[in-house]
Amino acid sequence: MKNLITSIGCVMLLLIFVFQFTANQITHNQISSIDKYVNSFKEVVKQEGCITSKNSDLLKEKISSAIGCGQDEIMVCGSDNRLGRGKLIWYEIKVPIKNLIPAAKFLGLSKEDTEGVYKIRNMTTSEYIDRSS
Repeated sequence: MKNLITSIGCVMLLLIFVFQFTANQITHNQISSIDKYVNSFKEVVKQEGCITSKNSDLLKEKISSAIGCGQDEIMVCGSDNRLGRGKLIWYEIKVPIKNLIPAAKFLGLSKEDTEGVYKIRNMTTSEYIDRSS
């Protein structure tokens, strides 16, 4: 009986590693999706010469549907005035990543300890050509 109780305890502890591996794979997939959408966002911003509310809303929509967070939790900011060709456009995107540690209650961790923010801060060169003049 003593061996059975000890074995059950050991199996429960070993399952934490399986759950954590699964959570790591899910987080990796979420970050890959975010990177993919931010890269296409960057290409649109390069062509338009600035960050507009239309393209930032589209980015938020794509990210929120991919990782399952609210659009209001995603922050997009950067150069919002149109810049000509060759000038640098900066952008910063912050996305909350939740459930980083799936067995948090079992390990005595709070909900805040299992959350993080994925930040992307970068610059790109504008390709916008002003043809109005």
